[in-house]
Amino acid sequence: MGLEWEVQVRFPSDTPVAGIELNPWVRVNYKGSYVSPPNYALQFAWYREFSTLPKCVEDYVAFQDHASRDSSMTIYGGGLNQEKHGLLNSEGLKIVDGEGKTWIQVGSSRTYTPSEDDINSSLRLVSVAIDDMGIKMSINVFVTTPVIRLPRPYPRHMIVFCSLRKLRNPKCIATPFKEESFRVLSYNILADLYTVSGAYTHCPNWALTWEYRRRNLLNEILSYDADILCLQEVQSDHFKNFFESEFAKVGYSAIYKRKTKEVYSANEYVIDGCATFFRHDRFKIVIKYEVEYDKMALPVIEVLEPDKRNDGLFRLMKDNVALVVILEEKDNGRSQDAARSTICVANTHIHRGSDASDVRLFQVVNLIRGLEKIDSSGIPILICGDMNSLPGSDPHRFLINGEVGCFSEKFRDPLGIHKHLKLSHSMHLWTMLWLLSFLQWFTFKDKWPAHMHIYLIQMKLGNTRREKWIIKQWSLFSPASNQV
Repeated sequence: MGLEWEVQVRFPSDTPVAGIELNPWVRVNYKGSYVSPPNYALQFAWYREFSTLPKCVEDYVAFQDHASRDSSMTIYGGGLNQEKHGLLNSEGLKIVDGEGKTWIQVGSSRTYTPSEDDINSSLRLVSVAIDDMGIKMSINVFVTTPVIRLPRPYPRHMIVFCSLRKLRNPKCIATPFKEESFRVLSYNILADLYTVSGAYTHCPNWALTWEYRRRNLLNEILSYDADILCLQEVQSDHFKNFFESEFAKVGYSAIYKRKTKEVYSANEYVIDGCATFFRHDRFKIVIKYEVEYDKMALPVIEVLEPDKRNDGLFRLMKDNVALVVILEEKDNGRSQDAARSTICVANTHIHRGSDASDVRLFQVVNLIRGLEKIDSSGIPILICGDMNSLPGSDPHRFLINGEVGCFSEKFRDPLGIHKHLKLSHSMHLWTMLWLLSFLQWFTFKDKWPAHMHIYLIQMKLGNTRREKWIIKQWSLFSPASNQV
């Protein structure tokens, strides 16, 4: 008796949105295992519920049998490279299912983008696996909920700081963008990998799908017209297949640093990381540095007591990274002294764990230790990132005050890691958001919006010499704007 095959189909959400591509995860396995057959092809047919049409006389079971014999093949695996034309390539074909519902075919590829005509109607995806002899192996039928209309993007309630002189007045009117200024945007865009954890139950599943979010993210980021973009949680495949090319179209160069531990998702290994973009007509790269915090942990783990080293490996060997780049402004016909036209931009995402305050402090201290070497050369420094640290926390006080002093009540360090860190620096960092961050936390502490970290600043190039800045990502808009 031969092994039984099955087609598995999974959607990020079963609620389609008009204008947003549906891109299902599809896999063929031997039933009860993760083993795929050696040679197979997949064929697809999309249908829209069309209950107002007269019912067809053909039986749905007969349709399944016929569909398996002659159809348009979308090659998915196993090396088949032929194409046939038949039933599943017949747009406009009407069928009746076992419940008496009438469906009309609207597509024959693996992906489908619902149109205005599909709104308020359910969609049906028929996926058929075919072996190299053209014989049906298995079939899967997936029915969605009715297609909904694309909602309007929720407006951001941004607060713009005009200058350090007006820092204490968040309601100031933004100054006009000048040629000698440049804008920096920092944004944690929430990697698609982390939308399936159940942490965003306040947000409908369709609004978390990457196909819905990617265009909204791109349009919003571009609307801020920044010269330097520091993004966190940029998934590696999304950087390669979307962001890098889309930003290149509008004049940005890109550098990317992925985290050090990959996970298996949608038939490939991926992970998120930090991406820094800059206008290539404005800046050029002098040098870049990639920081892997787990490598910095090894010397500390080695000096721990022997019975604590395994625990040290578990606590400190996190895959967080930082991306540091020194940019030089292109002269574009202007004469400037070299020191004033160079800036260091650091982009990082610090570990999030709720009981890992020692890990966050370790990572922030080591980032600053590396930046101090650049600071000693007189290059101005701009630090962007998701620090995962509240105002008044130990990493926050270390950055702003140059030292930690007494540890906060919530600081937890079971291994005594802080004893092996230099908990002071002399960089005199300014934070753009220290006042606002306290205000925002007080206002939204009961409904703190997740992964809505975004900030935009404007700086004068002539004023950046010997000044160091931190853009810490605190939410700058109401909790109701969770749908990115």
